Amino acid sequence: MSGRVPAAAATGAPPAGPSPAGGAPLEERGTVRHDQLRATRWRLRGIGKVLRDVDVGAATIRGTLVVGGALRAATLATDGGLDARGGLAVQGRLTTRGSFEAGAGVRAADADLEGTVRVAQELAVDGLLRVQGSLRAEKVRCGRFVLRGSAHVAGTVEAGSVDARLLGDSTIGAVVAQDCRWKGPAPSPGPRLLASDALATIGRIDAETVVLERIRVGTVRAGHVVLGRAAHVGVVEGTVDRAHSSSRVGPESWSRPPDGLSR
Repeated sequence: MSGRVPAAAATGAPPAGPSPAGGAPLEERGTVRHDQLRATRWRLRGIGKVLRDVDVGAATIRGTLVVGGALRAATLATDGGLDARGGLAVQGRLTTRGSFEAGAGVRAADADLEGTVRVAQELAVDGLLRVQGSLRAEKVRCGRFVLRGSAHVAGTVEAGSVDARLLGDSTIGAVVAQDCRWKGPAPSPGPRLLASDALATIGRIDAETVVLERIRVGTVRAGHVVLGRAAHVGVVEGTVDRAHSSSRVGPESWSRPPDGLSR
């Protein structure tokens, strides 16, 4: 696996296209509204709404931005809230802090996303995708995936490598990677009869090397598997190199017990 997303891959995101040749640099403050926007550089500090498409070079947003159409940029950095209802395509680096929601697909060369991330279709990143916070997407494809937080991905996470430390309830349909490490949420510190531990599950993992801790996976197919503390796998197709005494391979009910009870 190359670990790179093909440039022509269909993501649901708008075509990236070259940086806009027309349009003067634009700096705005306060509350602004545009029918559509085209600029070589755009800086906004405040609240912005664009009814249709945005085509910009370097964009820096401090505040809240809502785009009704597609958003295309050479680079994009936001701090606050971003709602791109027609999808998002960034030729270079995408950086978001706060709330980020895309009504279609998202494509970028590299992405550093912190806060709440919601992508209605595919999140595709050529290189490094770093997420710190809460991620929800239909599908994820990237070169390298680093996650600190929680994730709900209905489809497949496809990456060259994965390093995930889950801090809350998470569900992943499938993972395809060369090397991946998944560490689930730590147990609740309260009394066992009252605690309700977060639950992290993955349907299937296909990889060369897999390291698991405190996570539940239906099927793992890999050349090398390490089962750490409290890892549970229904079926392993490959070699288990090491297994912690608290790990388990075999069928088991994964339903969460009622509140106030534990198994």
